[in-house]
Amino acid sequence: MLVPPPRVNPWVVGFAVLAALTVLATQLLRPPVVGLADNGDYQRVMAPAGFDHSTDVHDERYFSFLRTTYRILPLGSTPGGYLSSEAVLALAARSVAAVFGARTVFDLRVLAGIHIVLYVLAIGLMLRATRDLEPATQLLAAVLLVFFFTDVGYIGPFNSFYSQTASLLFLMLTAALAAEAVTRREFSGARLFLFYLCAAAFVTSKPQEAIQGPLLALLGLRLAGVGLRGASKRPAVWLAIALCALSVWYGRRTPMTLREAALYQVVFYEVLPHSPDPAADAAALGLDPAWIRYSGTDAFEPGTPLNDAAFRVRFLGSVGFRKVAAFYLRHPGRASERLERISKKIWSLRPSYGNLERSAEHPTKTLTDRDSAWSRWRLRVLGAFPIAALAALYAGNAAVALATWRTSSVRGRRFRETVVAAVLMSATAFLVCILTNAPPDYSRVFYTAEALCDLLLVADVAWLAQVLARRARA
Repeated sequence: MLVPPPRVNPWVVGFAVLAALTVLATQLLRPPVVGLADNGDYQRVMAPAGFDHSTDVHDERYFSFLRTTYRILPLGSTPGGYLSSEAVLALAARSVAAVFGARTVFDLRVLAGIHIVLYVLAIGLMLRATRDLEPATQLLAAVLLVFFFTDVGYIGPFNSFYSQTASLLFLMLTAALAAEAVTRREFSGARLFLFYLCAAAFVTSKPQEAIQGPLLALLGLRLAGVGLRGASKRPAVWLAIALCALSVWYGRRTPMTLREAALYQVVFYEVLPHSPDPAADAAALGLDPAWIRYSGTDAFEPGTPLNDAAFRVRFLGSVGFRKVAAFYLRHPGRASERLERISKKIWSLRPSYGNLERSAEHPTKTLTDRDSAWSRWRLRVLGAFPIAALAALYAGNAAVALATWRTSSVRGRRFRETVVAAVLMSATAFLVCILTNAPPDYSRVFYTAEALCDLLLVADVAWLAQVLARRARA
């Protein structure tokens, strides 16, 4: 008779939480703190939360280094921004700072502290869900989770007002609750509600995540064991419908300025500059031939033609994302060339601008190498064959999960369905970023897709370790 494995899970969770807290606090709270300088996107979260830069000097505001102090303004007094769950976290940080007497100056590390708490909670919950696995598997999963997800590439944006931080935090919390659902025989009540609440916070973190709502809604239904019979009486069904509706509503609320800038980047920063025949491509997209002179320009440059209302009206009336997608479908060679060129940036988590607080040793645009072993190794090894590595990760996980689904237990099927959902979400995130974005720096737009890839790698190693450990015990 097999002897059940010892329950070492509380010790594993405690080890992982303590290790993660140590790295996060050292990096994000102790000077010179790690963060990510503003590239102009801070305002999207600062405006609704009532913050502003504490300096009017352009070079001290943007790109060069991290600033940790910001002005506190009356709510509603600053125009701009968009609805994001990160703005909710920023408002929470504002309230916490007020409790300690902050009325005019805000320390960014208060917001980092809230990020740390949620992040460590997600890691702890995720590892708690491994309690029925072999001790070696539990420990291996803990080491990999802490090593991967305390890398500076992931935690740098925690000291910032970038909405991508909320994307990672609520993705990790959603994944942790999904892992708990796999472990439990029943997924209902408060846990089910929290799963959909975190999924809702994830899809409303930034517009590019809205498309993930239906996939998460379907995953929640599968984890809750909802079938066709009596489906209308199951809370999971109504929560799934609400999540899909929220995703559509949030996607349609994307500010027009963001849509305009993204479309301009795709056309003038990506399609035309890399075209063998710009005139023919401009005609295929319905552009004014005179606009070819804008090829290679950036939507965020001071002299961008997007500042001209007449140009904006004509441009948006001429081309849209559907037309761009149709263009690539008619020109598969161009789509392949773009994918190959962008693929070199797929495995990069590091930004191209400052991620350290300014000091005598680190004046401007300094990129720290502290706790960056995973991001450097991944870029060097997986980035050498980016498309092949990504294809192998996706195809391998999907193939094994689908091939072994029928012969698995209920718990095994839930795990395999969660793996397939992660594959689909990561692939969708990459595809959306490639088709609808052309930023100068891809490290931030690929943030969610890369986190899903790393979660898949952790699951794969733990899956293999569990099989080997069970065989050894048998």
